[in-house]
Amino acid sequence: MESQRAYRFVQGKDWGFKKYIRRDFLLDEANGLLPDDKLTLYCEVSVVQDSVNISGQSNSNNLKVPECRLADDMGYLWENRAFTDCSLFVEGREFRAHKSILAARSPVFSAMFEHPMQESRKNRVYIHDVDPDVFKEMMRFIYTGKVSHLDNIADKLLAAADKYALERLKVMCEESLCNNLTVENVADVLILADLHSAEQLKAQAIDFINRCSVLGQLGWKDRKNCNSNQTMGIMETAGWKSMIKSHPHLVAEAFRALASAQCPPFGIPRKRLKQS
Repeated sequence: MESQRAYRFVQGKDWGFKKYIRRDFLLDEANGLLPDDKLTLYCEVSVVQDSVNISGQSNSNNLKVPECRLADDMGYLWENRAFTDCSLFVEGREFRAHKSILAARSPVFSAMFEHPMQESRKNRVYIHDVDPDVFKEMMRFIYTGKVSHLDNIADKLLAAADKYALERLKVMCEESLCNNLTVENVADVLILADLHSAEQLKAQAIDFINRCSVLGQLGWKDRKNCNSNQTMGIMETAGWKSMIKSHPHLVAEAFRALASAQCPPFGIPRKRLKQS
């Protein structure tokens, strides 16, 4: 008995021919199928090399799925102002955009357009306290998830990301600032992190201060990040002196962390920031 059909064998589920052989034919001694009451079955099995589904059609194919171009397509909408329905004004510069995209990406814009506010009624939004070039990069991120020249504007872009609740962009800025900490800028970065609740950046800045302090006590110079003659020079910078007056609680936090820290002075890798 032969079968040309393809089957999927599942554990615990039987399969076979409903009309394999008649019982009376099997028990008839004249047919010699049960010598000594033993039945012998002879089977030939052919192995199919290609995967086959239950319909008998091969699953293998040479189709190649094109790469996702969502970011590029969204970028086209932004750069070419295609089908825009609102205007955003920043220091006299107009940026055309799409309310649905802004609302989907930023809960701040979502609330702005959802409620009967002036921005929603007139489709005109006036942005304050953000540099136009920084705002342009923030909008690029909203549309594409990417930013150009992040290291050059990370501090200002972090403030904008915090204002419009763009959490991933905010952490991207934190990471950029962490990778560019120096003796001269660490105090300013610490203040920035505190103002915008950038806790990961704040922890990294305090850790940088502590490591430089420990290295300074040992007479060691971190040539990559510490440009002053002494690593203890952090406390001699204008940023640190300004922080003592404007944000004394940060100075206290840094010293508390230094007092409680129990870490080796060399080769302390910075942890990669978690991105939401």
